[in-house]
Amino acid sequence: MSRPDRFIRIETHDEDGTERLGEVLAETCSRPVFLALDGDLGSGKTRLARGLARGLGLDPNEISSPTFVIHVEHRGNDVSFSHLDAYRLKSDDELESVGFQELLTDADRLVAVEWASRIESSLPSERIDVRLNHRGQNLRGFTIFDRRSDDRARRRLEEALEARCGGRSILIKQDLKCPTCGGSVDDDAARPFCSPRCRLADLAHWFGGEYSISRPIELDDELMD
Repeated sequence: MSRPDRFIRIETHDEDGTERLGEVLAETCSRPVFLALDGDLGSGKTRLARGLARGLGLDPNEISSPTFVIHVEHRGNDVSFSHLDAYRLKSDDELESVGFQELLTDADRLVAVEWASRIESSLPSERIDVRLNHRGQNLRGFTIFDRRSDDRARRRLEEALEARCGGRSILIKQDLKCPTCGGSVDDDAARPFCSPRCRLADLAHWFGGEYSISRPIELDDELMD
């Protein structure tokens, strides 16, 4: 799987902002394109999908969560939008029932999968990962990892998100070492640790009193907090 050299952070402050992000993604990315969406309930996955539909020239009001049917297809002029939800899948094998591999070979198709981490072993290497975070009543945070091999396409999306969505590109330090075990950091979701296990181990060290602040806290420190 390709590792991106940077990721993009975006915040939206209302539903229109989340839809605008989807619209920019759909308008900027040449098809075929695969979007892997992950986030908790209420983080904005379906709202983002409505923006994707608008960017493809489709009716966003026809978009709803496909949780109970797994796959819903929307068609327009020379474009197809496959909206999938992996939440209820018990195994990757269930993807066969919707012709998942055939969807990936359609040159005019945008595929977006909600709860994509549940079918991680079946995800194509050429894709864009979008992680959504519910930060408040209207505030949503997005972290975008563009794993496509086309450098020009990645830069084009990065520039569009910066110009139209207030995106901020952050360089990934490829030789980062895990502060717990010293191993290489290959899991972008666990950074700066190599895994969730090492992240929890580090937290346990703090709770156990094995780590301490190097000097007493002074008044200036409190004023700067």
